[in-house]
Amino acid sequence: MEHSQLFKTLTLHALLHLQFQIQSNPRTLLSTAKKNEALVRWFKPKLKLNKYKSIRKQIKLFVQLNKHSNANLERFLEGLVLGEDGKPGYPHLDGYLLLINEVEKKLGTTVVLSTPEALDLDHNKNGCLVAVLSQDLNVHFNDTNQLQVGIPMLFRGNQSHRHTFLGAIYANSQFDYDVDYEDEHFIRILLKVSD
Repeated sequence: MEHSQLFKTLTLHALLHLQFQIQSNPRTLLSTAKKNEALVRWFKPKLKLNKYKSIRKQIKLFVQLNKHSNANLERFLEGLVLGEDGKPGYPHLDGYLLLINEVEKKLGTTVVLSTPEALDLDHNKNGCLVAVLSQDLNVHFNDTNQLQVGIPMLFRGNQSHRHTFLGAIYANSQFDYDVDYEDEHFIRILLKVSD
């Protein structure tokens, strides 16, 4: 099963689980915080199952989303299953996670999330560096997981790796980029939704 479809299926199961929990305990799951706790409790064991090994990063990101923000996880999951107009869609966040996963696989590196000021430019000195320059990734996406604010990214590496990095974005039908800065070692781009 394709990664995005597997995560969507898991998301749908999580929403169904939450609805059954609400039906069986309507008084205890009234607040958003309680619903978030129930969803995280349901997702955490999935991290250890081999069945979900290919989407482990997406599950971890989801579990961490609850720690770092006061997001409504139920609405977040609904956005993954349904598009902005309430019809089944392919949210930008889902596509973004798949793109990052593809970049990591092709370059054999881990994409770092950091503010520009805190970024260690010597990270992975002998390899390449791919960094998302943001303090909080959530500010770039709305409640339905659509990209609202472009995502600044920095790349450091040789020309071959640079072409691989930019080629992965170019081949993705959902995203495009504008070049903000470029020299022989670095390229800084703004990832945006394709027109």
